[in-house]
Amino acid sequence: MSNQNPQRSNEPPVWLMFSAGGMVSGLAFPVVILILGVLLPFGIIDADGIIAFSSTWFGKLVLLVLTIFPMWAGLHRVHHGMHDIKVHVPASGLIFYGLAALYTIVVIWGVAAI
Repeated sequence: MSNQNPQRSNEPPVWLMFSAGGMVSGLAFPVVILILGVLLPFGIIDADGIIAFSSTWFGKLVLLVLTIFPMWAGLHRVHHGMHDIKVHVPASGLIFYGLAALYTIVVIWGVAAI
């Protein structure tokens, strides 16, 4: 007889944040590198335009997406990478995902202050 009340897993929300971070990193970071690493130093675009964009609601949303999701992806990779190399930290899920949640709160607070 199978268990009629299986325990719910916390993996679906974590995998959602991990996959969103991977997509943001893969699709948006080349554009960010182009803007901040090539166009801005050569004077093709102006820093005042970037600052003005980051002051709009859409710019704040872009900043949140570009900072929060990749951190979740990175900490998820560190968490599972430690298990792969047989380094078992007690309550590692709580530690790494708690750090990601704390980082999310700090970033939201910082972007709201812009």
